[in-house]
Amino acid sequence: MGKKVFSIDHIISEEIKICQPVDGFRFTTDSLLLAGFVKEKAYDTILEIGAGSGIISVILGTFLDTKKIYAVELNYKMYEALVRTIEINGLQDKIIPVKSDIKDYKLSRSVDMIISNPPYRKSYTGYNCKNEEKNAARFSDRLTLIDIFKFSKSYLKTGGLLYISYTADRTTELFESVKYGIEPKRLRFLYPDLNRKARLTFVEYRKGSGAEIIIEPPLFHSINSVFTEDFKNFTSYTWWLSKKNRGKPSI
Repeated sequence: MGKKVFSIDHIISEEIKICQPVDGFRFTTDSLLLAGFVKEKAYDTILEIGAGSGIISVILGTFLDTKKIYAVELNYKMYEALVRTIEINGLQDKIIPVKSDIKDYKLSRSVDMIISNPPYRKSYTGYNCKNEEKNAARFSDRLTLIDIFKFSKSYLKTGGLLYISYTADRTTELFESVKYGIEPKRLRFLYPDLNRKARLTFVEYRKGSGAEIIIEPPLFHSINSVFTEDFKNFTSYTWWLSKKNRGKPSI
């Protein structure tokens, strides 16, 4: 028998399955946290940049009121996993997989929301491993914040939302968005534990908005090495259902 290339794993509930490479990049809770940071509302169209195996697109397609999601991924193996993820969750009518570099991708319409959990590290600041998928997911040389901001300037509707998660020690770079008419509106930091420095930053932007920003209370992964209830919510099916219900448009 040949070596197993992909595994099928579940998140949040047994019904939500993710196909991912056995030896390539595998999703982390960072994707769950970013998806959970998204505002509960109805979105006509969503686009995910660097969709990977499809975890964020599948979560948003399952728990948000949205009609269409474009999941853009460049790496061939990750794109294979993305297509399979969409199929096994029965979301072919809602999620459209797109194999493309975001710098080359052209849309025929603008979208209501863009979301991305991009690579955090520059190639000269960390260890390069032999696995191409892992390197692509780690190093920001291949997908930069500026790439995301430029694409959002072109294809995000005025008043539309952009969501990004990024390593906290590069937070200042997240404010370069204002050069592209995209204002940060809401920000939250993730801390591994008390008395530890922040690890991640989550930012909500709005295109064509004013300069005010809300700094939300910190999210702690653990307190004294015990998972917090806030953090555990992101893996709770009940919590995600309540988020879905809050996002339903009023009649």
